[in-house]
Amino acid sequence: MDEPSPKRAPRLLAAAALLTLAATFLLAQIDFARRHHIGMPTERYWLPQLLQIWAPGLGIALGLGAVALVLHRRGRRA
Repeated sequence: MDEPSPKRAPRLLAAAALLTLAATFLLAQIDFARRHHIGMPTERYWLPQLLQIWAPGLGIALGLGAVALVLHRRGRRA
């Protein structure tokens, strides 16, 4: 498979960032439905959800978006 063109790489990375963001939200909703029970204190599911789902997912999405932005800006100058 050939290498993606320099103009296509930022689009692919931006799309991957958006898909990561959507998947993070979906996984957080599924985790909330599985962990939450009536009468359960919120600390029992919010902190693990924040540390195990939201932080890594948003970090990856932010990283992919930043790389896409850098490649996009670099491509405009060339």
